[in-house]
Amino acid sequence: NEDAWGTVGNNEDVEAAWVLDGVTGINERNYLPGKTDAAWFVEHAHTHLLRLAAENHSLSEILANLVDLLIEDWRLASAQFNFPLDYDPPATCLLLVKRYENNWNVVRLGDCSFIARKNDGTIDSLAALQHDLISDALAERAKQLRATGTVEIKSLLAEFRPQLLAQRKTRNTAGGLSVLNPDIAALKFAEFRQFENVNQFLLCTDGFYRAVDCYDLYSDASFMAAAMKDVESVLRNIRNVEADDKNCQRFIRLKTADDATAVALSI
Repeated sequence: NEDAWGTVGNNEDVEAAWVLDGVTGINERNYLPGKTDAAWFVEHAHTHLLRLAAENHSLSEILANLVDLLIEDWRLASAQFNFPLDYDPPATCLLLVKRYENNWNVVRLGDCSFIARKNDGTIDSLAALQHDLISDALAERAKQLRATGTVEIKSLLAEFRPQLLAQRKTRNTAGGLSVLNPDIAALKFAEFRQFENVNQFLLCTDGFYRAVDCYDLYSDASFMAAAMKDVESVLRNIRNVEADDKNCQRFIRLKTADDATAVALSI
């Protein structure tokens, strides 16, 4: 599992919360210490957030400090290895929410989702609107390959590596997707929002939001309601759909099942 989540404060007085979604590696092997290179990067980001998110700074300052620390982490780690020229460095999606008096501020890099229910019952969200421009084409190709027999995700990633690598080189550039990586350019593409008069929040990685944008099990409103009632039951519904569609023929996607993480907050 290359996801992570955390909070600052206790369960009765949460000051900040976040989810991280490590980007699936496409290199021939992992180099960094840890289960995967992405898991290594997520662990470092999470450890820094435990301290940074508790500080009385703006989200832009917290993010800037986080990127600085990750750049140094990467500098120290990468000095120990001889990476191939086409090595794809680790990265993660980030969604962080922090309370400032009665307002909640959010920063996002990548495709994690944030849904808020306001006091009047209306829903506001930062849903997973950003998508890899070539993911639909690759998913369709993966569906064709799977139709001829069982195909492991490692084999698919190896076949699609040139396209994926080219797409990843556009991240944090004009027209590309945003991502948290050890590069100061990430700061230019972070998305910031402020939410007022809200009483419920849901933060989740794209593997959890598949319940809405891929499997059509819920609308944003019913998804929010179900998750606030029982996050685990929503996850079971997701896994049941994936188990019934192991070869990804009904729902086109690259991976049969993705890491899924959610944090539900009630005010």
